[in-house]
Amino acid sequence: MKKIILLICVILLFVTPMIVSQPVENSLALSNSTMIKLVTNDFTHTVFTEYATTTWCPNCPPASEGLFEVYNSSEYDFHYVTLVSDVNPNAQTRSWQGYFNMAIPTVYIDGGYSNLVGSAGSSTASVYSGMIEESGLRDVSNVDLETQVDWNGNAKMTITITATNNQNSFYIGFLKTYVTEIVSRWNDYSGAPYHYAFLDFAVNNLVFLGPQQSKTMTTEWDGSIDHNGITFEDITQDNIKVVSSLFHWMPHLKTGYESDEVTQRFLAFYVDETSAAVPEY
Repeated sequence: MKKIILLICVILLFVTPMIVSQPVENSLALSNSTMIKLVTNDFTHTVFTEYATTTWCPNCPPASEGLFEVYNSSEYDFHYVTLVSDVNPNAQTRSWQGYFNMAIPTVYIDGGYSNLVGSAGSSTASVYSGMIEESGLRDVSNVDLETQVDWNGNAKMTITITATNNQNSFYIGFLKTYVTEIVSRWNDYSGAPYHYAFLDFAVNNLVFLGPQQSKTMTTEWDGSIDHNGITFEDITQDNIKVVSSLFHWMPHLKTGYESDEVTQRFLAFYVDETSAAVPEY
């Protein structure tokens, strides 16, 4: 028991919030609930991607277009969320404290297993698809994740997440459930709306699963209440997607943006599984 308590303390120490003081920089260097499924290419899990950006970034539209193109192709089993950090403090917190993000656009695949700073012009979509495929084929913990969303009206939802450990050993991870707007209220520099823009977390918890154990968590999410100084009382049922990801507890020191003056280093927690759902009555 003492070893377990010590392990949990170490985990909590690793994820103590750290705020990067530097501003984000431009860089050149995307019934009940209906479960969203894409074509599976022998992936070991559903890949999760986080896209860090702002509304004023002139180099971000190619990244937005490339990521959206890969997603719409339905060739890869993945979901993504867009962190528009200059207009949403919740996205800023995730971007800066989660990754110490220092440059935009930056795409983080599976919690930082790989990342790309900037875009690759007309080849951006193919670069992203290659990164997604590489991460989708890696070994992960044998866990399952299900997300269900019930629409209650007036910007309110009941969100239920079930995490299952299929292993004969203990599993520790971080469960993060992102509420996103499919067609965002925020536009990129070209005037096109972002897609799957992160609004706020519905769940952001440490999860401990025993061997062959399942846990179900239910939460009520209300867009009309205060979400760190911003409200979303105008969201509509047909424009919401909820994405849940399980991040393995073990940290990996990674490098992101690099220049002569500064190097971005962050602790990456690799994703073991992802699921998503749209709200239904």
